Amino acid sequence: MITNPFSPIFGGRPNVFFGRERILELFNYAMINAGSDDRALFITGTRGSGKTALLEQLSIRAESNGMRVIDLGPEDTIEQLVHELAKYDEITKTINPQSGLDVLGIGASVNVGSVAKTQHIGRENLQSLLLDVCSKSKNGIFVTVDEVQKVPLDDISSLCNAFQMASRKGNDILLAVAGLPYAYMTIIRHEGCTYLRRASHEELGLFTWDEANTAFETIFSGIKGLSLSRELIDKMNDFSYGHPYLMQLIGYHLILLINKNNNIKNHIVTSQEVDEAMSLALTAYNEHALRPLIEELPNSELSFLINMSECLNDDRLAAIENMARSMGVTQNKLSRTRAYLINNGIIASPERGKLMFCIPYLADYVKKDRGVSSVIEVARQRRV
Repeated sequence: MITNPFSPIFGGRPNVFFGRERILELFNYAMINAGSDDRALFITGTRGSGKTALLEQLSIRAESNGMRVIDLGPEDTIEQLVHELAKYDEITKTINPQSGLDVLGIGASVNVGSVAKTQHIGRENLQSLLLDVCSKSKNGIFVTVDEVQKVPLDDISSLCNAFQMASRKGNDILLAVAGLPYAYMTIIRHEGCTYLRRASHEELGLFTWDEANTAFETIFSGIKGLSLSRELIDKMNDFSYGHPYLMQLIGYHLILLINKNNNIKNHIVTSQEVDEAMSLALTAYNEHALRPLIEELPNSELSFLINMSECLNDDRLAAIENMARSMGVTQNKLSRTRAYLINNGIIASPERGKLMFCIPYLADYVKKDRGVSSVIEVARQRRV
């Protein structure tokens, strides 16, 4: 049996990570250079573009460099950070047993037992707590926040203020946040988020042909006993469009098929196996990536995408003029919906008056009939 290096865990840490070398190199430099602009990173991308996986790679590198790493999620982010920094929720201080008392106007000093005063550490203590921990850290601190679009703006503001002060005091501290495309403009426009406004903004898109080819070749060449032609690698590259999650799915299902059908240690991959793996990968991609995306969209945005898919020309571009005409509305009427979809990284405007899809296979998927689920269909067939 061949060990499967691919792990298409949506929003999780894959067994193999590929690409994003430029960002990783910038981060490596930022860790050793206190003056680097990349000490604060704002990573954005659509679902499946590898944001979480990239954050994990940054954490691994920071940890290997001796830094203290704190990875945070979108729920109770500030409370999480305070707890991680303090490692407890309360601090107990002992008051000096020599207490000065004023008895009938006559000053006197009375010996009493030690008095323990317990103080709760809350979000209001974040800045002073961060400064204190930074001053005691030998190799610096690295903090990541995933799905930042779900974090309340007031919490992000508290985080920014604390990091701004820590940086101002010359502490060795780095921050990386990741979220959906629309989160970037929402956050940097917020008055209290100046720190992230100056962060390096890294947008994760599809891999280029060469990047995807290199990734496939590197991973498959490292699998002992497996032989895969360049032609088949090109085929998978073409099918995946360089989408990180889809690439993981294709590789995962290919190895799964090979292990299912063969008990031999050495195997030459066939075109039929690649075709079957790509079909299974697309089914999983539709279910885990495209379906949740579509279900979150308002009806007007979904109608817009359906109309756009029907107006695509041979260059895979849709003219807004044609879309407005087919929908029986003015172009201005479509501007709000268009802006929403662009801000969410679902579509883009590569040239004036034209739109394109940014997410592979979405153009075809939006036209599918999803009115009746498979569960309902079975119940209907059995005449419940």
